[in-house]
Amino acid sequence: MRFIKAMIKTFFKLTGVFVLLCFGILSCTKPVDFDQANDLVLEPVVASDLIFFKANATEFFVNNTELVTVKDSVIIDLFRREFFVDHVAKAEFVFEITNSINRGGRVTVELFDINDQKRHEFSITAPASPDNSDVVTTHTEVFEAQALDALKVTDKVVLTLQVLAGGDPLNDNSPGRIELKSKGVFYVKVEGS
Repeated sequence: MRFIKAMIKTFFKLTGVFVLLCFGILSCTKPVDFDQANDLVLEPVVASDLIFFKANATEFFVNNTELVTVKDSVIIDLFRREFFVDHVAKAEFVFEITNSINRGGRVTVELFDINDQKRHEFSITAPASPDNSDVVTTHTEVFEAQALDALKVTDKVVLTLQVLAGGDPLNDNSPGRIELKSKGVFYVKVEGS
């Protein structure tokens, strides 16, 4: 009886070793080619808030005078940085303007280089809101080819808000507001070397 138990035990041990050996032989892996990292291409899409402003209708009436134009600028060297210049393949500026003033508005965005030369410009018109409810206008400005080249040398962004003619004159009691939100969507391409 001991002999049979020993033989069964030996049989299971040898069978186990044989099965493990078969798994080892059949599960060989392919050689790893580390040079494939040179062919790696990453293409993430990055979104970031850009410009935001909000102005009540009364802010366009100063010292008993209606302001027709409000202008602001910001110095921004992000677009000239090496990583941006080398790896951004496309960019989009997405704008949303909400107007509840009974006057239309136009937002003009101008991009200037470090020498104060205008490189790109675009405008967005926001219609008036006759009943002071929110009127939403969206616009996407796409930067590819020459427009992308202009963006990559931008040092200053000038934003001009113009109140258009028509509608009620603005005063200290005028209802409504105009609000601008924008974001940048950047298509990045990084290749292995």
